[in-house]
Formats: sequence, structure tokens, C-alpha cells
Amino acid sequence: MPSNRSQKAYDHIRSKLLDSSLPPGSRLSYGSLGKEIGVSATPVREAVGQLASEGFVELIPQLGAVVRSLSREEAIELYETREALEAYAAGKAAERAADWQIHDLEENLADLKKWVAKVKSSGKASAGKTAAKEFHRLDLAFHMMVIEASRNRRIMKVVGDSHILTRIFEADRHEFEIEVLNDTSADHERILKAIKKRDVEQASKAMQNHIHNSLQQILAKKDRESTDRWWQ
Repeated sequence: MPSNRSQKAYDHIRSKLLDSSLPPGSRLSYGSLGKEIGVSATPVREAVGQLASEGFVELIPQLGAVVRSLSREEAIELYETREALEAYAAGKAAERAADWQIHDLEENLADLKKWVAKVKSSGKASAGKTAAKEFHRLDLAFHMMVIEASRNRRIMKVVGDSHILTRIFEADRHEFEIEVLNDTSADHERILKAIKKRDVEQASKAMQNHIHNSLQQILAKKDRESTDRWWQ
């Protein structure tokens, strides 16, 4: 992308994809997006072209730019990719993480625990759409900090893109059951514990299990939804 404005538009749209503000099928209005960030439609169009080349957006004749949908098979492939790369990164983080990076991971986990406790205290069975954005933010930050601690920049780009695509796949999962929140918090704690102990094998295994379990939860929910729609 040739300009800072295009990069600004790209980063803005990418962040909206990450927090599920733009679910599959959403039509991207160049004008509206430009107004959100204070740029003209041209840099937004350039940013959308870049996102389309990366597989996040489809350019459809007579319709324009639309957030793409992912098939079940594509989602499984993405999670398998994340499982392999992030498990490796977690092991490297156990070897290479600086003390300040471990401290940042500890703060992230503490924030996640506080947020889960807040959801529990509300008496609700799940976190709604608005609250889920904070969960997304903390969850993504934890994963990216682990990768940063591995000191492998190439993995960071690939995994960052994979997180966007998996967010798109699970975009309709706006409400997160307490059980899912508890599981995520516990998984992050196991990963961090292994990194702090400098246990390469255990850190890798804990991350692998975490991503595998996340996929199984999402697929199970989508299967339940499909069955419910079939019976209606």
C-alpha cells in the first residue's frame, strides 16, 4: 500500500475483523469506513484491495467488497496451522522469554481472570456481544505476546492472519458461556506456568491442547446450531 492513509485504513479494518465487528457477509462501505477514521474513500479502497489479496475480503461484481465466509474445512485447516505454529512458538518462548515479557503475560492473565470474575458476578450464563470484545482483545494479546517472546517475527505475521480468519469463522459466537471463559483462563494459566518454569515441552503441549480444545468447542456449537435450525 503506497500511503500512510492506506495503512491507517488497513489497520482499522483489520482491527474490526479481529474483534468480530465485521462478521461474514458484511459489505464494506468505503465512504463510511473513511469517515470513521478521517480519510477519503481512495485509501480505504486500497486497503480493502490488500485485505482481499490476503483472503479476508471478497470483491464481488455488482456488490462490492464483502467479508468472506469460511467453510468448516477451511476453519479446521486454520486451527491446525495455528496448533502447529503456536505450539512451537510457546516452546521457544519458554526458552527465550525475557523477564519483562513474562511479567506482561502475568498482567494479561490477571486482567483476564478479573474480567471472567466480573462476568460471573453479573449472574449471567454468558458474556454478551459487547463484553466479548474485551475477551477477544485479551485472548489475542496473550497469544501474540507468547509469539513475540519466541522471537520469531515470521510466525507472528502468519499467526496474526490466522487469528483474523478464525475470528471471522467464529464471528457469530457473540456470547461466550462461562464454561468457555473458565477453560480459556485455565489454559492460559497452564501455558504461562510452563513458560515461567522454562519447560519447553510442557509449554508447547499446553498451547497445542488449548488451540485444539478451542476448535472442538466452536465446531460443537456450530453443529448444535445447525441441528436446531434443521428441526425448526
